[in-house]
Amino acid sequence: MSELIFDNGQFARQKKVLAGELALSDLPRVAGELLSGGAVGYALVGGTDRLQRLTLDLRLTASFQLKCQRCLTSMPFELDVAARFVLFSDEGKLNEAEAEDVELEGLMFEREFALLDLIEDEILLALPYSPTHEECEADIGVMSEAVVTPQKPNPFAVLADYKAKLKRGDN
Repeated sequence: MSELIFDNGQFARQKKVLAGELALSDLPRVAGELLSGGAVGYALVGGTDRLQRLTLDLRLTASFQLKCQRCLTSMPFELDVAARFVLFSDEGKLNEAEAEDVELEGLMFEREFALLDLIEDEILLALPYSPTHEECEADIGVMSEAVVTPQKPNPFAVLADYKAKLKRGDN
């Protein structure tokens, strides 16, 4: 895991590439949000953007099982995240750049940058807030119950029928 802690500025300057897989046991914050899942594939590429700023391009892929919040059963989720991070040495410049470009994601230069933390953050941001199937079996059961269950008569309609019968003399 020590290869996942490095100087992110040097990594970007040298246009390094780092790729591999992480087990869910390496990602405790993520594992707590899932029913199950396989390894998370990652690739990090250092480089520069069109403005010659140092960048880190991160790609994450995985297959997870989440709990549907409607029917409480397992549902598949395919993770496929690609993000570019621009590196800044000054927090003021980072804030200014993010204010000018809402799409920009910035990071500060760090001599001991923890890639594992960034990977966990990106996965957690990609997970749905309240995962649900497009069509749950629970919904199908509710819809079929609604079709089978007869409508209760309106109590005022029953009263009106009763009053009409009394006027006609039907008892």
